[in-house]
Amino acid sequence: MYTGEVLKRVDGLTNDRLTYFVRAGYVKAKRIKRKSLYFNDFSEEDVEVIKRAWELIYKYDVRTRAAFERVRKEVEDPQLTLNLRTPHKNSD
Repeated sequence: MYTGEVLKRVDGLTNDRLTYFVRAGYVKAKRIKRKSLYFNDFSEEDVEVIKRAWELIYKYDVRTRAAFERVRKEVEDPQLTLNLRTPHKNSD
């Protein structure tokens, strides 16, 4: 899936930010050559990682590195899945 398709699926994400994620190594997109130009080709797993990390970054103000590390751990061990939609209840 190309950059434009990823941007349509991840609300609020910009082309510049997605390019940064790739260049910084947070996402390993395949490089596809068409004529003399190269394009990033993202897998479905890449898109899900980007979507989850972007949610942490944008909604919860988590730093980029920490967000991608957290999502990668979640992908490796599904039992670590964080339920971010349910507010934490204090036992006060």
